[in-house]
Amino acid sequence: MTHSNPSLGGESRKWLTHFSLRSMTAMHISSNRAVQLTDEERRTITPSIQQFQLGENSRGVHLLERGQRYGRAVNDPLFAGALDIFIKEEQQHSRYLAAFMESQSIPTVQKHWVDTAFRRLRGLAGLELSLTVLVTAEFIAVPYYRALRGGTGSPILKMICTRILDDEANHLKFQASMLARVPGRRAEIVQSLLMQLHHAFLLGTILVVWFEHRALFESAGYTFRRFHEETIAQFLAWSAVRTDMMKHSALRREQIIKTYGRAEPEN
Repeated sequence: MTHSNPSLGGESRKWLTHFSLRSMTAMHISSNRAVQLTDEERRTITPSIQQFQLGENSRGVHLLERGQRYGRAVNDPLFAGALDIFIKEEQQHSRYLAAFMESQSIPTVQKHWVDTAFRRLRGLAGLELSLTVLVTAEFIAVPYYRALRGGTGSPILKMICTRILDDEANHLKFQASMLARVPGRRAEIVQSLLMQLHHAFLLGTILVVWFEHRALFESAGYTFRRFHEETIAQFLAWSAVRTDMMKHSALRREQIIKTYGRAEPEN
């Protein structure tokens, strides 16, 4: 018989409910041809939106497998379910962009070296590193969709970007929650070192994304400094939230141990 403990699955249940309700308000973006971009806007955004549309469409197979293993290990059956519906919301972003692109006669692409590199890195990593790579892309996405929204006069594209930005704000909170629970007990100095490594990885990603999407950013009035500052601001705010959640998670773990004599209830 499995002992039930609401503290183990409460956070996952909260996010499963959130994403389920959010999916009920998904937008319909018509793919029927309706020109909304000038020729100059189309030339500027085409290679950029193609790459981001591809990146939003990841199936997350390996990530889900690792999430399922982790959920079983900590007796949180909803952990993988919350992760699954989160990935489906990312895929919905891809469908929004694809429909808009079709309406503007912008073809989708099946491969790009940046997307391939990120997918391979996630595929080789464990759950914690996979989530870390994924949230790094989320930090970048916030200033990117702000720039995409401001870089054209298209009301439909602006509406899509606003919806995605609303979703991304919750994605960052969700991933702070996930990454606050996954590591377990860890010395502060080790956690500090890992955060510094994450920061360094983010800086490298910022350089790559600026190189690949500079025309789009500049069309929206972005300089490299502004893009860098906005991305790092997302990272620092998220890190503070995650650290606070990790402290609460550690306290809950101690309470579980006092109650059950171990971190996970026995079967």
